[in-house]
Amino acid sequence: MQRINLNKLYYFFVVATEGSIKKASEKLHLTQPTISGQIKQLEEEMGVTVFKRSHRKIELNVKGRQLFKRCEKLFAMADEIQNSLQGLGRPERMSINIGAVQSMSNSFIFNFSMNLWKNEMIKISISQGRQDELFKQLDLGKIDILLTDAPPAGSKRYKVTTLGGDKLLAVSHPKFEKSGRFPDCLNDQPYVGFSNAGRLQQEINFFFDSENIHPELIGEVDDITLIRVIAQSTKCFTVIPYNAAKEALKSGELIKLGEIPDATSMLYAVVPKYSPKEKVIRQVIKDFFIRKR
Repeated sequence: MQRINLNKLYYFFVVATEGSIKKASEKLHLTQPTISGQIKQLEEEMGVTVFKRSHRKIELNVKGRQLFKRCEKLFAMADEIQNSLQGLGRPERMSINIGAVQSMSNSFIFNFSMNLWKNEMIKISISQGRQDELFKQLDLGKIDILLTDAPPAGSKRYKVTTLGGDKLLAVSHPKFEKSGRFPDCLNDQPYVGFSNAGRLQQEINFFFDSENIHPELIGEVDDITLIRVIAQSTKCFTVIPYNAAKEALKSGELIKLGEIPDATSMLYAVVPKYSPKEKVIRQVIKDFFIRKR
């Protein structure tokens, strides 16, 4: 019986994980023809094809998906063997990288990742940024889970899980000078908004337009924590999700001016369709929903 060449199998695994031969070649530091040739030889040796090839893309077929699942287990086991031989035999922590859009509250990010911080086998990295940049990092494999308020539209490259929604509140410093009832009390008042054109700011702008509210825009910020701190420290108002304002409302550092009707900040977890860390990622999302019950 002919043995399968593990190098060729690994090249297949990296191509399937990255989603393209070009990205795999960059990761493996090999030329695209070299990788293509190795995969073709692997298919010939096994007597099956593993990819559906077209002019622009490469996708796993049924046999390819079956092989990929077995490769996940094989290379995970290989990592465990290597880790067990290092140091005092303590396995190296698996890295889980989470990216979150800047409009997402720190409390939600921590709540989502809570169980990971308790896992002695996991090393966590959390970064926030613009959604377009985070999706690039997701495609490059630099982050494993993207937390966002605006999922990709109709892409087959990702798995998207709806994590829930959060109501939007207009909040301000307790000494905010308002006149009239909400939302008219926001008219001509100093306001801090988000500098990106994300879904959250679009919801806010739609509310202002529909209610004919014209606040005085005094500044724009990307980071939701900074926006909250500005509202706590100056006599202006802002509109942020409840979870971002919850602790400041409890402490009295912020007051609620009103709730934005028919507006919700929806939250999603976006992960690659194929990931060598799929088992851990599924467990993270499952634990989050268990805590929500």
